[in-house]
Amino acid sequence: MFLGVVGFIMIFVIVYCLIQSKANPIPIFITVPLLAAFVCGFAPEAVFGFVKKGVTTTWSTAVLFLFSIVYFGLMSDVGMFDPLVNFLVKKAGSNIILITVATAIIATIAHLDGTTAGTMLITVPAMLPIYKSLHMRPVILTCLVSAAIGVMNLTPWGGPTARVGIILNTDVNGLWQELIPVQIAGFVMVIAFAVYLGVLEKRRGAGVIATGKAALLSEDMEGVESAADGGDLDAMKRPKLLWFNVFLTAGVILLMCFTKIPLYGAFMIGLALALLVNFRTAKEQANAIKVHASAALSTPMILLTTGVFLGVLNGTKMMEAMANILINVVPSFLGPHLAIVLGMLSVPIGMMLGTDSFFFGFLPLAIGVADKFGVSAHDVSMAMLIGKDFCILVTPHNATTFLLIGLAGISIKEQLKFCTPYLWLLSWIMLVLALVLGIFAL
Repeated sequence: MFLGVVGFIMIFVIVYCLIQSKANPIPIFITVPLLAAFVCGFAPEAVFGFVKKGVTTTWSTAVLFLFSIVYFGLMSDVGMFDPLVNFLVKKAGSNIILITVATAIIATIAHLDGTTAGTMLITVPAMLPIYKSLHMRPVILTCLVSAAIGVMNLTPWGGPTARVGIILNTDVNGLWQELIPVQIAGFVMVIAFAVYLGVLEKRRGAGVIATGKAALLSEDMEGVESAADGGDLDAMKRPKLLWFNVFLTAGVILLMCFTKIPLYGAFMIGLALALLVNFRTAKEQANAIKVHASAALSTPMILLTTGVFLGVLNGTKMMEAMANILINVVPSFLGPHLAIVLGMLSVPIGMMLGTDSFFFGFLPLAIGVADKFGVSAHDVSMAMLIGKDFCILVTPHNATTFLLIGLAGISIKEQLKFCTPYLWLLSWIMLVLALVLGIFAL
């Protein structure tokens, strides 16, 4: 009980500090978990063992971000995205809704391979320059990517469905076939959501300035020019190498999708070739990297420190204790409706526990409790699976959350405050659709 209470307090303090911007995420993710572990009576040697184990779970994503942000930043600098940006801006004009709908479609298609990081690395760098050009908030982009992934991640190769298949000891493809109708309905929901966000941005004045022309926000580059030794960004353009850079990027994506090479390995190779071909001298290559040094270093550091949090949460067994508390506080009169209740609560619970702990720790406990009320394991699992999928990119200790906000250039505070209410509402809509389609019973 004590471990669980401390675990809840620890998560509350971390989320509060992140949302209120009380401190940078780096000291928050280091000091709060360490203090919590010591309060629980664990010796320093054991605590730092937890830390070591936790950091090993996040280092690969940190390295991925380090190279991917520099790679895509470099591709933007040399002008690879300029033709796409110019075409869409010309076609869309001030039609913000067209851009948000296109974002939802691109993210949905990109996630057909089930790789969350790959989806973000394809969608965000391609669409972010357009959002800046049309004076749209980048958090709209991250929210749409999060929503599309929430629907598409129900595929068997996405991860969560496979975990449920393991828990239920059933064929994962059979589970997915049941989920296909709600996925289709969910895609329509995401498009409608994209239209809504487009209308929201249009009302804010996105897409036009006082003259009524498209807003080209060169000031949003946030001092990138000064970071490049005072150089002109136009001098970094490589229009003659456009097709080389396009094919190189396509090759990097294909390496990620169809080979067993680590994701960060694909970006290492891509960045090396991009630097060698686009910039002839060592000084030019160093300056090209320096432009993106700040973003490329700060976010990987945050990702590594989330490993401290995860290591303490799992190593101290706080996670198991928290799951038991959550199950025990469910009122008995809600027992017969436990499937829909837990489905509706899966977003905040998932944000606290994380993916593996949610499915392999909390779900089996929920199934055991539900069985006492005559609720089938299948119904509980399907409801919690559908609900949980929408919190992947608003989980504050999830490495991919920081990958997304790092690519988009927003803060964790913006992501949590803006996206969480929308994604939780979308999860409820999906649960209602699933009920109507008979995927689980009320």
